[in-house]
Amino acid sequence: MRSTGWFVLLGQADPLRGETRPVEERLLEMSGGVVLFVAPRPMLPLVEAWREIFHTHGARHTGVLALSRREQAMDPRLAGQVADAPLVLLVDERGERLLELIEGSRLVQALASVHLRGGVVAAALEASPLLGSAVPLGGSSGPAVRYGLGLLPGLTVQEAFEGAGAFHRLSEVVIGRPDLLGLGLERGAAVLVGPEGRAEVVAGRVALLDASAVRSSPAAVHGLRVDVLASPARFEVPLVPE
Repeated sequence: MRSTGWFVLLGQADPLRGETRPVEERLLEMSGGVVLFVAPRPMLPLVEAWREIFHTHGARHTGVLALSRREQAMDPRLAGQVADAPLVLLVDERGERLLELIEGSRLVQALASVHLRGGVVAAALEASPLLGSAVPLGGSSGPAVRYGLGLLPGLTVQEAFEGAGAFHRLSEVVIGRPDLLGLGLERGAAVLVGPEGRAEVVAGRVALLDASAVRSSPAAVHGLRVDVLASPARFEVPLVPE
């Protein structure tokens, strides 16, 4: 019997156009056809359409937990529903919104329980970066990074990695935190992280940024390692920062 389950990170993609279908089918196979969506209430129209797509792929049961208040994430009854789900899919188009609703809550503890008992915790769109220790932030003012949920504590994730400024944001984080592995998800990419941190690219392309050997000065950065991987490449994810 396996001691832990899986984390799945999906990059930016449109499920309503079929761009996530291969990953959806794999998730349903892993979970026995059962999925629970967890999302902020403004995401409900997309989630309701997405759950219908899961049913066309053969889902036996789908549920939705739509959050509008932080108090819901602290509710032990709702946390229990999450902990009992074989597959939980976090969805948000504004990751900061979901983070503010659930960080430090019973619901996050429930997500950890899903993984520890062999289930699947997946995150899509801008919810994917939340699974790591640090969330790269855009914009020219304010902090460049915010703490994540820490479910994958040795990782920092940047979605839409092909976009303008994405490499700079992720590299800035890993150079400042060389104990973290940077994972950049291009559009349509998906990564499955299994027991003991064994990871597989299951769709699209990803970039890995490793700053553990970086030598930096005010004028230069040397030794930043960048690997680009495509499905079905495999790699190791540190489960705790070094």
